[in-house]
Amino acid sequence: MKKQTLLTQFEYSIFPPAFTMAGIKSNYIVAEHLPILKVTIDFENGNLKLEGDWHFMMVSNKHNEPGLRDYHKGRVQIETALCNSLAINLNDARNDGLIFRIEGTIKESGFLGPCSGLLVLDNVRAFNGLISDQWNISFYLYDQQLNDCEIKFKLPVYITDTDGNKN
Repeated sequence: MKKQTLLTQFEYSIFPPAFTMAGIKSNYIVAEHLPILKVTIDFENGNLKLEGDWHFMMVSNKHNEPGLRDYHKGRVQIETALCNSLAINLNDARNDGLIFRIEGTIKESGFLGPCSGLLVLDNVRAFNGLISDQWNISFYLYDQQLNDCEIKFKLPVYITDTDGNKN
């Protein structure tokens, strides 16, 4: 029997450049010490959490209108449910191209609004077209209160084989 590599949880963070750390003062830490984007996906329990700087998220998506960059101030938290989620065997070629519907909320200070979208798990195929051990997670989130506001990221899945079960 072929060994299973189960994707149960996924975490990914993007930190600001080191020079922004100069904003740390004694007894006061400015927000620059936090990641500008942190994504946590729990495939077994069916949730995706995203926290980060709104401006970074908007600038990273070139198709967003410039006015959307200032819609939220500072950091936002997005909590969503992944519909029909499950632990995913990355050694099974049938799991290539899995799509999950996402429903949740965007929180910023006193603002709470709905969001929805899709999460896609794709295999990065080898030159011969065979399944490889490289995967990408892409997600597309839409703030339902703003027209043409998309939060889109494609993140690599790095497989660690410490116990043969989890990533």
